[in-house]
This record gives sequence, structure tokens and C-alpha cells, in this order.
Amino acid sequence: MIPGASSPLPTDPSSSTTLSPTGVSAGPRGARDAPAAGPLAEVRAGERAIVVEIGLDADLAGWLGAMGLGPGQTLTLIRRAVFGGPLHVRTGSGGELAINAALARSILVAPLPQPGRSP
Repeated sequence: MIPGASSPLPTDPSSSTTLSPTGVSAGPRGARDAPAAGPLAEVRAGERAIVVEIGLDADLAGWLGAMGLGPGQTLTLIRRAVFGGPLHVRTGSGGELAINAALARSILVAPLPQPGRSP
């Protein structure tokens, strides 16, 4: 079970924390310039992305980072469950996990080019 999954996500921006590898920038160099950055919840199955920001409380963001979903990490959306269910994600390090759709709306990602396709 995901820690904090039973409690609602913070709605007050002052109660959430954006984590980054450096503590200053919200992602790796150039991630802010990437086109069409948006929530993980809007990524299509089969697409690759890089995590730009985690807009959650520090404990939950830290747990996601330990699972390979921190700022600067790459991921691939493998599949989406029907009826707004969880998203099956593969991290850049090869780990796989299911992300609650509400949680996925708090993870900001930027698209990466698909392997074998031109950008």
C-alpha cells in the first residue's frame, strides 16, 4: 500500500513541497524548456517522460523518489487501468509500480523522444 494513499492529497499549495535533486531547481537542466510539460496523469501508454516536479508533501515525495520517481528520473507509462484506475509505470532503473490516478496528477513530467523516432 502506498503511504498516505488513504488520505486526501493536499489542496493547499503552501502545505505541499516540491522536491528537486539540488534543492533549488525543480528538475534537471533543460527540463523546464521541454515542450508540453504536464501531469503524469496525462501521459499516454507507451510514452516516455522525465520527472520535473513532485508536488506532494515531503514524506510522500521522498517515498516516490526512493521508488525511482524523483525529479530527473525517466519513466515509461506501460498501461492505464480502465475507469480512471492506477497507471502502471516503469522507472528508468527498471522498477515497476502502480500509481494512483490522483497521485499521478501531482507528478509533473516532460516528454522524452521515443526510441527510434526523431524528436
